[in-house]
Amino acid sequence: MVTIKDVAKEAGVAISTVSNVFNNADIVSEETKQRVLAAVEKLHYIPNMNAKLLKSNRKNTIGLFITSLQGDFYKVLTQAIHMQCKLNNYMLNIYISNDNSPDEIYRMIIASGVAGAIIYQEDLTGDYVKRIATVNIPMVFLDRDCKDKNVSGVLMDDKLGAVMAVDYLVKLGHKRIGYMHGNKTSDDSNRYKGFVEVMERNNLPIDEDLILRGYFEESMAYSEMRTMLSKDIEVPDAMFCANDEMAWGCIQALQDVGYRVPEDVSVIGYDDSTVSPFYSIPLTTVHSPITELGSASATELFRLLNAEDDKSGTVTKLSPKMVYRRSCGSKNREE
Repeated sequence: MVTIKDVAKEAGVAISTVSNVFNNADIVSEETKQRVLAAVEKLHYIPNMNAKLLKSNRKNTIGLFITSLQGDFYKVLTQAIHMQCKLNNYMLNIYISNDNSPDEIYRMIIASGVAGAIIYQEDLTGDYVKRIATVNIPMVFLDRDCKDKNVSGVLMDDKLGAVMAVDYLVKLGHKRIGYMHGNKTSDDSNRYKGFVEVMERNNLPIDEDLILRGYFEESMAYSEMRTMLSKDIEVPDAMFCANDEMAWGCIQALQDVGYRVPEDVSVIGYDDSTVSPFYSIPLTTVHSPITELGSASATELFRLLNAEDDKSGTVTKLSPKMVYRRSCGSKNREE
């Protein structure tokens, strides 16, 4: 079994230096860190005191590496992955990284001892993916268009979903349409691209006063909307929000100021969360196939794990669909 001493020898450093790299100590130079990580890759070393035990568990454990467990999205996603693991007689370990650096996430994955990994980490770039691949851990990335040997991607067509949503608002007669951003993520970026595409295609102006950021949170969306409504600007015909929680925050802000939804302002969300039909104003939204995302990612990972010869990765893109409820209506305010 490869030991930390072997890594130190390969990298030409002291054992304590290798330990400092694994602990992310600031005293190690970037050059030395990269040399140690290169040795880890070459020797397929798992930097964990329980490496032998972890290796023995790799046969039946899948790792899900995500940034959070909060919110309906992660709950539905995790349950879908768990069910597929159960059907395939695998255990599921969940690893949550929030403010961790790519280096820390990389070490977390290779130290986990899992047989395969489902990863929802946007900061884990190509170089790190190649490093993990050298340890022979099959990977499936969520919401990332990537494929390689032992690497696949499963993603949702978020741009298409946004196009469908804004097209619907335009067909209802709305022209002054705002957008509520979430966090600076690829799904939010793609949803905004869809919004812009439809606005430009219909020669509708994009008013920067109506472009807000609610960070995918109801309370933040409420605050942003109240701030916008307090300004001396024309109220939008409609708001398209990058998730349902923000849409509900917008609705509450509008109602608290005295506007009616959808009679005065239409609001549309994204994801079709489990609570969206049960708001006091049931939410028109874009259904994200979250369950399908989880199931497809786990199914693809098991394919890679069980493939004897062809370990080539694939990219699977899932399509959203519109769900029509009561938060959107035809424009009927006086021009």
